[in-house]
Amino acid sequence: MQFVYAKILKYPKVVIAIVVLFTIVFGVYARRVGITTDIKAFFPEDHPQVISYDEIGEKFGGADRIMVALTTADVFTVTNLRSIEQLTQEIQQIPGVTNVRSLTTIEEIAGSDWGIEVVPLIGEIPTDQQGMDLLRTRVLGDEMYVGTIVSSDATGALHVAEVDPDYDAVEVALAVQERLSSMDVAEGKLYLTGTPVLNAVLADSMQADLMKLLPVVLLLVAFVLYLYFRNLRGVILPFITVLISVVWTLGLMGLMGKQLSPLNAVMPVLLVSLGSAYGIYIIARYNDELLQGADKEKAVNQTLKSVGISVLLAGATTIAGFASNASSSITLMKDFGLFTAYGVLVALLISLTFIPAMLLLLPVPKKIATQRSNEQQGVLLTILARVAHIVTQKKRQVLMVMAAILVVALLGIPRLSTDSNFFNFFADDTGPKIAYEMVKDKFSGSESVEIVIRGDVLDPELLHAMRDFQSDLEQTGLVGHPQSIINILERVNMALNDGDPSFEILPTTRELAAQYLLLMEMSGGEMLEQFVTLDYEQARIQALVKDSSNEATTRLFSEIDRLFMEYFGDLDVEVTQTGIIALLDALASMIIDGQISSLFTALVTVFVIVLLLLRSWEGSLFSTAIVASTILINFGLMGWLGIPLDIVTVLISSIGIGVGVDYSIHIYTRYQEERQAHDPVQSVTRAIMHTGKSIVTNAGSVIAGFLILLLSSFPPFQYFGSLVTGTMFVASASALTVLPALILVRWESKEKTRKEVIQRS
Repeated sequence: MQFVYAKILKYPKVVIAIVVLFTIVFGVYARRVGITTDIKAFFPEDHPQVISYDEIGEKFGGADRIMVALTTADVFTVTNLRSIEQLTQEIQQIPGVTNVRSLTTIEEIAGSDWGIEVVPLIGEIPTDQQGMDLLRTRVLGDEMYVGTIVSSDATGALHVAEVDPDYDAVEVALAVQERLSSMDVAEGKLYLTGTPVLNAVLADSMQADLMKLLPVVLLLVAFVLYLYFRNLRGVILPFITVLISVVWTLGLMGLMGKQLSPLNAVMPVLLVSLGSAYGIYIIARYNDELLQGADKEKAVNQTLKSVGISVLLAGATTIAGFASNASSSITLMKDFGLFTAYGVLVALLISLTFIPAMLLLLPVPKKIATQRSNEQQGVLLTILARVAHIVTQKKRQVLMVMAAILVVALLGIPRLSTDSNFFNFFADDTGPKIAYEMVKDKFSGSESVEIVIRGDVLDPELLHAMRDFQSDLEQTGLVGHPQSIINILERVNMALNDGDPSFEILPTTRELAAQYLLLMEMSGGEMLEQFVTLDYEQARIQALVKDSSNEATTRLFSEIDRLFMEYFGDLDVEVTQTGIIALLDALASMIIDGQISSLFTALVTVFVIVLLLLRSWEGSLFSTAIVASTILINFGLMGWLGIPLDIVTVLISSIGIGVGVDYSIHIYTRYQEERQAHDPVQSVTRAIMHTGKSIVTNAGSVIAGFLILLLSSFPPFQYFGSLVTGTMFVASASALTVLPALILVRWESKEKTRKEVIQRS
């Protein structure tokens, strides 16, 4: 380190020039970073669920669906049916839409002179009341249409647009949205929903929030810094640090082809709030050295020697905290951890190189904030003095209060839930959520579970097993009417028997099943290819999910697993389940598993780093215990407040570890420094009084920055802001109270033991 410090002192202009050059280069690549909301981006490319999901789209189509719902007093009017027809035609013309299933395009299987034919359900829109009443009776009496195309009360009609897998589903959704904006329906209202729509709105909301909130965060952090330093360099230098950190991080993402996502969109705000910390400690100590009579060069040199190690240690543990997410199976969480760790590393390096170089070139300030008397500093020093007094006089009471808080937190942890449903990312009064809830209420749902059967599809035993599986699955009440090749075969048999409903049964032989499917192929309809491959070796069962909450989907997949074993366990078939719902369920499990593994990795890594650099078992254990307690309190608070663990709030623990431990490190290293000349009580007091100012300032800037997220229109961002605020408060307060109390209690215990040994000898 001394070699590096010497080079900085000797060549400050070179250091600055290198930083500026790299910033320009990374700035070019930073412009390439976009935003993605594709749920598949959370998974590794070789994840079984992703592979299955892509196969559905390639073999059957319709993996991504856009839904346009029309609500009206009565669907079955000439005006409304014509509106449905026009909407269908308009959506069908959009590039990337393979087909649109609606009331005016759905087909039915009818008998003919030569066998069967597939004809439109509505050949021509009835213009007389008798014809309209007959159509109403036919549609509402058919379970294949009710809940999927039309609502049971005939007040809603659904248009389901399937997206070509070769097209960007979000871009197609935006095109549909634009097309609908120029259309009007005479007797109803239009609602747009579906995962591609959600992703499009989510990306726009994230971008708008970042553009709106980031400048406010910058202003608040600047205000906090100015209150502490009372000069522009105290604001500008930490600001330069965080801006360089953000540019370099986004630049590296652009260079590697990475994008921002709902999970890492907070990273710029995070780096702005956290990256200033190291500069605060450097500048504060530099000012202290100037006050003690050191010249500029000596002040910089002494600053790097005194706080350089603690800043380096704090940075290392922060990096370790974020980098621990590299063990996560969630791809975007891994990216968040690695790129945030990189951003912190940049902020650390800039603070230890660029800021000292700038201090060497800038003139000594005429007025230093720390030059003010205790009376002038007023409130902050008074509070810290009071804190030091309480800690030194009532250390055991402090620990008892912390223990009580931990007990309450632990009681709240069992109430903690997970939520991976993207629709819950929107407030109840927003367009996407209103549309989602409307479709869920009037129809069977907006998302489906997809089940693929691999085997001899023509085998009557397998066909009957599929029929019984579908029937029992519907009976759970968790899905709408499942549809598959079973429904087609039954309808073909009925059509061949003059439409007699008693013949809506499966063929009894393999040969008869093959004949029925051949008739369907010859009829020219599009129904068959949606549910079976041309070689008849794979069949698809599709069912709309009525409730996509984590609790409901957990129950659903539990029932599916049970029915799998009951109906397919003894057959020579392979059964897989996928769809957006399955991806969300897998993501929820990965969130929990990843949280446990990353937390363990982070805590162990932080303990080892602190131990190696502090060379103190006591300091390492205490610091790790403080940050572990902070995480437990955060989880408990989430449980008590009903805040779910989702793809955004799951990041809080790594932030708590990475940043929270910094405060403990700075207190403990200052305590060790003071112990060279003072007793433990005095050392603790001086550590709280001197280092406490920087801790309060840093925590204040972080809290101020993240409180702004409460103004976001994005609920997870709101939760994230409030939880980071709470975590930083607990971490900083614990470092200023609990850690010193632990130090003093441990010292008294060792003193008591030492005296007992002396007495015995």
